[in-house]
Amino acid sequence: MPKYQPLHDVLETLTDRLRSGEHIILSGHRRIGKTQLMQHLEANAPGAFLPTYLIVESSDTVDEFYRKLISHLVDQNFLNRWDSLGWSITSRFKSINIQELGKSVRFGDAKALDYHAEFCRLLEHLEPGRPIVMMLDEFPQTLENIRENEGVPQVRKLLTTQRELRQEPRYKGKIQFLYAGSIGLQNVVEGMGFTKHINDLREVKMRPFRRDEALDYTQCLLQRKGLQADAAWLETLLYRIDWLAPFYISLLIDELHASPLEEKHIDEAFQAMIGHRHNFEHWHNRLKPQALSKEEYRFCKTLLSLAADPNRLGIDYAEACNLAVQQDVMDEVSRLLNILQHDGYLACDEHNRFRFISPVLRAWWWKEIAN
Repeated sequence: MPKYQPLHDVLETLTDRLRSGEHIILSGHRRIGKTQLMQHLEANAPGAFLPTYLIVESSDTVDEFYRKLISHLVDQNFLNRWDSLGWSITSRFKSINIQELGKSVRFGDAKALDYHAEFCRLLEHLEPGRPIVMMLDEFPQTLENIRENEGVPQVRKLLTTQRELRQEPRYKGKIQFLYAGSIGLQNVVEGMGFTKHINDLREVKMRPFRRDEALDYTQCLLQRKGLQADAAWLETLLYRIDWLAPFYISLLIDELHASPLEEKHIDEAFQAMIGHRHNFEHWHNRLKPQALSKEEYRFCKTLLSLAADPNRLGIDYAEACNLAVQQDVMDEVSRLLNILQHDGYLACDEHNRFRFISPVLRAWWWKEIAN
């Protein structure tokens, strides 16, 4: 793979807002590069704050979520890494004994411990000034896990305790949070009626590559494979992908093996790419219960299958509403359409029709799901 190419305008916006002490939702369509951007920020930490990346997807209780946060902060690898870069993070815990905290937490057998309270106690010992920015990947999935495992009241508990941490003056300059995930946080909390618990967060939006960025990225990938392509065929390749996210470009280049590049090679690679179900199955799985009800899933699956039909030019709002009535989800149609747009399935075109945002995903859905 080529060296990661950050979207400099997005990175600059994100860095500026974190420097200002804000808490962030990093939003964007699935597979658009949110995780890579967070990992890039961690590896190239600015002087104003200490960003640290943590995936919380496996957490399915409130206690497990806070246990994971504590474990990450007191892990010796975390402390050593930042100390080695001159952050002296261990000294920022002042009088607290890291080993003692680790012993008192006893993650394996102290089931009655209040991990949220322990996390707050840990923050008390941090010095303000250069805050730790906890970049929590797959946080929306954590909320859905907790809803399934512990129920909606516990989701509310996690959201309210997180908001309290963000709002508490004692922790200002000590801790900040950045939330991201392959499903939209706003859609998840809206579906449970908890939007007010995240209305203090600032949103930073990801975007696909611009044409020049996509060309640079594509040429780098081809060079790594020792393949050659003239400018015309590069344009053809990008035209076939259309939605210029690194994920789609990388998948297509992986299937190219002939050089110099010709149209038949692009056609063959495109078909091979959509033939690998595992490349795209997560888009289908995202819509299955527990995320949606059975009726909502049937609506989304049918709508997407209609939109994927090569003989159609998309689905207008009236058609979507008629389908929602048939599937008995009319009260949820706006939320469901928001999910399909926010999570990278559909976009509304200039004629107010809902169409697949990516011709690659459209071709896969038509081949594997619709038929």
